[in-house]
Amino acid sequence: MKKDVIRKAAWGTLIALLFSIVVSILLIFGFFRDFELKSLDFRFRWRGPLDVSHSDLVIVAIDQQTFTACRDRYTYPREYYATLIDNLNEVGIRRIMFDIQFTEPDIKNPLGDSILADAIYRNGNVILAGKIDRVQAGGEIYAYPNEPLPILMGTGSEWGVVGELQDPDGFMRRYSIFEAYQSKYIYSLGSEVFFAENGFTTSPEYKFSDDGYFVFPKSDGDESVKLQAHRGSQGYEQTILINYYGPARTFPTFSLSAVLDDADFDLKDEEDTDYMELFKANSVYPFELRIALLPDSVLQAEAFMALAMEDTAAVEKILDLANPFRDKIALIGVSIDELHDNKYTPYYNYGGVRMLMPGVETHAHAIQTMLDGNFIRAIPFYQNISIIFIIGILTALVVSIVKPVFGGVFSLVLIAGYVFGSIWLFIEKSIWIQMIPAISVILLSYISNVVYQFLSEQKEKKKIRGMFQTYMSPKVLKYLEDHPDAFSLSGEKRDATMFFSDVAGFTTISESLSAEELSVVLNKYLSPMTDICMQYDGYVDKYEGDAIMCDFGVPMEDPEHAWKACWAAIDQQDRLVELRKEIKKDHGVDIYVRMGVNSGVVSAGNMGSAQRFQYTVMGDAVNQASRFEGANKQYGSYIMVGAETLNQASDKIEVRILDKLVVKGKLIPITVYELMAKKGEMTSEQALIRTHFTNGIELYWNRQWDEAIELFNQAIAVTGDDPPSKVFIGRCEIFKENPPGDNWQGEFVMTTK
Repeated sequence: MKKDVIRKAAWGTLIALLFSIVVSILLIFGFFRDFELKSLDFRFRWRGPLDVSHSDLVIVAIDQQTFTACRDRYTYPREYYATLIDNLNEVGIRRIMFDIQFTEPDIKNPLGDSILADAIYRNGNVILAGKIDRVQAGGEIYAYPNEPLPILMGTGSEWGVVGELQDPDGFMRRYSIFEAYQSKYIYSLGSEVFFAENGFTTSPEYKFSDDGYFVFPKSDGDESVKLQAHRGSQGYEQTILINYYGPARTFPTFSLSAVLDDADFDLKDEEDTDYMELFKANSVYPFELRIALLPDSVLQAEAFMALAMEDTAAVEKILDLANPFRDKIALIGVSIDELHDNKYTPYYNYGGVRMLMPGVETHAHAIQTMLDGNFIRAIPFYQNISIIFIIGILTALVVSIVKPVFGGVFSLVLIAGYVFGSIWLFIEKSIWIQMIPAISVILLSYISNVVYQFLSEQKEKKKIRGMFQTYMSPKVLKYLEDHPDAFSLSGEKRDATMFFSDVAGFTTISESLSAEELSVVLNKYLSPMTDICMQYDGYVDKYEGDAIMCDFGVPMEDPEHAWKACWAAIDQQDRLVELRKEIKKDHGVDIYVRMGVNSGVVSAGNMGSAQRFQYTVMGDAVNQASRFEGANKQYGSYIMVGAETLNQASDKIEVRILDKLVVKGKLIPITVYELMAKKGEMTSEQALIRTHFTNGIELYWNRQWDEAIELFNQAIAVTGDDPPSKVFIGRCEIFKENPPGDNWQGEFVMTTK
C-alpha cells in the first residue's frame, strides 16, 4: 500500500513537472497574455472604484452638450480655447492640460493661433499635447515629433505626447512615461503634469533604480520623485500600469460649453446661462443672482443669510466653496463618440453596464496613479515561473494519492484560494501575480493525474476481472475492482448483519411441481427477494436452492447494516403477500418464508483455496442467524432477530420478545425477538398482541402457568390467531403436569437446527 502511494506520487510529480515546463514555455512566448489581461480587468471590477474625493483633477470635455450649445461644431475656433483658458484661470484653476493637439494652423481664422498663444502666455499654467508620428518608407520606419505650433511653443509652455498605449485586445491598461526619439526622450502629457505638480519648471533628466523606478532628481539635488516602471515579459518598460480608480465619469466632468459660458460668450439661447459668472470674482452679475444659481441648497441658504447681514466677505467665501475649479487641475479633451477618442478600459463592462471611457479621462487615471504613487507592481517573471512549478507539484502530490473526486475538490479549493489570494494581493498591496498560468497548471496536473489513475485502475480492474470474474458475484467483483487491496485470503474482522431465509415446506412444494415449474417458481420468488436485499445495500452471499444468505455491512462498510437487514426482511414479507397469491394462482402452491437476522463480529474475506475462493462471512454470529431462521418453526413466527441486531436497530424497528433460546451446540441461552414492523408502523392489533404476550411470558418465566395461559389467550383473541401464544400455552400445560427443575430460568433448548 505504501509503495503504491509512493509510486503514484512519483508519477504524479513527474507529470506535473512536465506540464509546469510546458506552461512556463507558453508563458514565455505570450500564450496566456490576452487571458491574463482579462484576469487583470476582472480584479479591477472585483475591487470596484476607489475614492477620488482627495483628487484635484477635473475634466472639461467636448461632449454632446457642447455640440448642442455651441454655434460651431467639430473644429472649434482657437478663440474658444483661449476663452476657456482665461475663464478657468479667472475662477482659480491651478493647471490646465490639453488632450487636444494644436499641431496645425487655424485655417478658418489665422489670428486664432495668436489669440490662443496670448492666453497661454498670459496665464502660464498650460501643458500642450503633441505626438510622435511614424511613417514607413523604403522598408524603414521613421519617427519624428509632431509638436504644437511654433507660435504656441514660443509661449514657454511644456508639451507632452499622448501617452496611452493599447494592448493587443484594444484595451488601455498602460501609460507611457516617455517616448524615445533619436538620442532623447519626450515625456507624456501625464508625466508633464506630474513634474509640474512636483515643482519642476522644466522636464527633468531621470535615473533608473535597481528596484524598477524612474527617479527624477530635483535641481537642488536634495530631493527626488519617482515613478514605478511596469515590469513586462521582457523586463521593465518605460510605462506604468494605470491603476484605474473606477469606470467612466469617476472624476468630476464639466461640459466645455459650460466653461466657455460667461457674460461675453454667447451660446444658443436655451443653453446660455452664463454659468462661469457664478464663480468669477469680478462677475458682472450681482450676488443675488449668483447665489440663486448655486446648485447646493445649504450653501445657497448660508449665502443669502450672509447677504442679508451685508457680510460680502462671507458671501465671497461661500461662493468660493461652491467653485469646482478652485485650485484644481483641468484636463481638456473630448468625450463625444463622433470624435472617436473613447477607449476600452478594465471597467468597460462594470455592473452590467458597458461604457467606453473618454481618452482624456484615461489621462486622469494615469495622472492620479502617478500623483498618489498608487502603482500596480507585477512580480518578476522568475517568481511567476516558480509559482507555476510549486503549485503544479503540490496539486500532483495530493491528486495522485487521493480519489479523483477528492482531488477535484482539492484542485477547486486550490484554484479558489489562488484566485482570491491574487485578488487580495491586487486590492490590498497593488501586486499583480499571474493568475491564468497557475490555474492552467492546476487543471492540467489534475486532469493528467486523473487520466493516469484511470488508466492504471482500468489495467488493475482488467487483471482482477480476468482472475476472478467466474468465481465472484458482480457486486463483490466491482468492489474489489475499486479496492484491489481489500481482498485477502486471511480475511478481516468486520461488524455485520446476516440474513437467512428459507421457504417453509419446500420439499413438499418441490415434489408437487415438475422441474420446469419448480424453476419458474423459484425465479419468481428469488428475483424480487434479491432485488429487495440489493435495495438495502445487501450482498447476496449465496443461494442454496430456495434458501438465501445475504450479508449487510460487508464487503462495503455500512454503520446502518442492522436496520437495513431488518427492513429488507419486512419488505420481503410484504412483497410475499402479493407474490403468494400470484404463485398460488399460477402454480397451485403456497409460499411462506421464514427468516433469521443476526448481527455481530464476523470474519469477512475471500474464503477458499488460492485457485478457487468466494467472498463470504464466517463466525458465530453467522451460525446464529442461520439457527434463528430455522427456529421460527418452533414458534410459528416468520422473522426472528437476535439481541445485538435489536441493540443496533432499536430506533428503526418494532419487535416482541420471543424466548430465551439455547440453540443446538450451545449452552448459554440467548434472547430472541420476533420482528413485527418498521418503527412507528405497527398496527394497534399488533401492539395489543405484543402487550398481552410480553406480560404472559413474564408470568411464564415466573412459573405462573394459569395466569400466563390467560394472557396468551387474550393475545390470541385480538385477531383470532397468534402462533407464538399457542406455543407457550402448550408449554404451560406441559409444565403444569411436569414442572421444570429448580435451575430452570425460562430457557428453551433446541434439539434441532
